[in-house]
Amino acid sequence: MNPFNNNLVDVAIEVKANKTVKLVPAIVWYTPNIWWISLNRRIKCNLSSPVECNVVRIQSQPEHPEAYLFYAADINRFPLPRDPNIIWGLLHDESPINRMMFFYEKALNLFNYSATFSRYSDVPLPLMTLRDLDSITSTLYFVDTQTKNVNIDELAPVLYIQSNCFTATERDLYVEELMKYIKVDAYGHCLHNKELPLHPMYVNPISKKDSYSYRYHLYGQELLTFMGKYKFVIAIENGICNDYVTEKFWRTIEVGAVPIYYGSPLIRDWFPNNKSAILIEDFATPELLSQHLHYLLENDTAYEEYLVHKTLGVIGNQKLINEITVRPYQSKLENVVKQFECFVCERIHEKRTNPAVVTKKHFNCPVPKSVLTRTENRDSIWIQFMNGARIDVDRLYEEIGSTNHTPRCSNTSWW
Repeated sequence: MNPFNNNLVDVAIEVKANKTVKLVPAIVWYTPNIWWISLNRRIKCNLSSPVECNVVRIQSQPEHPEAYLFYAADINRFPLPRDPNIIWGLLHDESPINRMMFFYEKALNLFNYSATFSRYSDVPLPLMTLRDLDSITSTLYFVDTQTKNVNIDELAPVLYIQSNCFTATERDLYVEELMKYIKVDAYGHCLHNKELPLHPMYVNPISKKDSYSYRYHLYGQELLTFMGKYKFVIAIENGICNDYVTEKFWRTIEVGAVPIYYGSPLIRDWFPNNKSAILIEDFATPELLSQHLHYLLENDTAYEEYLVHKTLGVIGNQKLINEITVRPYQSKLENVVKQFECFVCERIHEKRTNPAVVTKKHFNCPVPKSVLTRTENRDSIWIQFMNGARIDVDRLYEEIGSTNHTPRCSNTSWW
């Protein structure tokens, strides 16, 4: 019986001379809620040599697949017993805040290969939220400095637009302190002091009022046009990891405002030019940061040093150019999926006897620190969440170490 769905063009097995010969290895996406990934298909890859694999759903998996792939945001249970000959691949494009077990290297070690934002991942995507190089130099949403100066009475010099107010970096505490020294327009739910003057996207079912939820329109043209009117945009990540840079940074670069950034310690590696953002880490307090912002408000020449990518259309960082040129798949998740599937397919065909192991280097995220105090808040509920995640990791290891060799899924859930 063909273990694959009937809509596959080819079958995975063929009978020759009364012998069953496996023709095409199977890769199974074991994560349940991946409706956006097309499954039950044949992939043909040509990374270093032409290879083929079948990519299937759990429901269509053969008895002995060659690889299981997991999308971290939807990881639930795991296939047991853990067969060391079956590759486990991890795709993780988020910080560990939404899957806190990945703070621990022990959790990462369960997997053989990775596709993460780390430059050291097997399939790296450090520029996953950069739309393309053209978005950096495009003046579609750019407002020149003189026009911004004219609008300064109507708009604050600093924009803060955030609706996730419960973050491990405690970014609202920092912005609230900064507000004592410089005017900040805060949209979204966090520190809300102004309404977005945009056309409503939907009617709130509770309040019955029109609402514009930028969370579902992060790159809506009306929103980007509006953001471009500001001189500065606060971009503080909710998790701090090497190479984890979200749309908060790149969207601000795209609209031609100056990011006030806190997040990846390696962010300078991806600046379009030497001066492309103001880093909170360079200022001991919000007050000292505000003094620098006030200086730039009074000095147009100094301010425009941060906007060379717009005013002159120049990207001086060759490392940035090379990264997106060599790995163009990064900006679209569907392309990342295809790249990772082909990477794993090639590893299967190589028939390595000693599979690799994902390490901390592939997903380097230390315990989050408060952006205001720059220290770990040991009383934070996030620390409690981390402790609970560690227990889930240990429980899964206990199940893996069981002498039960019956094919099953784990009792432990990482949902």
